[in-house]
Parts: sequence; C-alpha cells; structure tokens
Amino acid sequence: MHTGTVIVIGFVVVLGISAVVLSLIILRRGKQYHRLKPEARPRRWVLISLLFLFAVFAIWFPARMTWPHALISRLLLALFGITFFLAGTTIKWLTPLMDSYVKRKGWPLR
Repeated sequence: MHTGTVIVIGFVVVLGISAVVLSLIILRRGKQYHRLKPEARPRRWVLISLLFLFAVFAIWFPARMTWPHALISRLLLALFGITFFLAGTTIKWLTPLMDSYVKRKGWPLR
C-alpha cells in the first residue's frame, strides 16, 4: 500500500471513531451536551439511528472489501441498503411522526 493510502485510511478511521465517541457523549448527556444550546441539540432518535447505520456500515464495508462476491457480503449489502433507506426516509419524511411518538412515550426529544 502507498503511504498516502494508509494516511487517508487512518484519517477516516480516526474521524469515524471520534464521531462515534462524540455521539455517545451527547447521548449520555455529558459536558458537550450541556455546552450546546437546547435548540441546537440533536434529536436523540436521529443520533441513535445514525449510529446504528454507521455500525451496519462498519460491519458491511470490510466484508465487502474482503469477499466481494460472497453471500455474506451480499446479505450485509442488503441489510445496509435497507437500514440506509429506513434511516433516510424516517429523517426526511417521518420526523413529525417520530417526534410525536417520542413525546407521547414521555422520552426526552433532545
């Protein structure tokens, strides 16, 4: 592998890890959460769905690169596609429904 490729892969891995850590800090209502203005805080259900999507991607992508034509790779691709579609659809069009469901259950929205 070329040095540039290793640097880019390392940067992307560090960026992914830091995004997950920051998301978990926000979900746990840590220091970073309280520094944000209340109206700027992300919705918890959006953050959870994006973390789940990232987890499915983190499982699918290495399997796809290692075994591109294997059945497990194709099944994980289908799972990733379904997860991506559901998360995108929910965030794009079903936000008011999800917000009302979360409020009705008594869970914190932000």
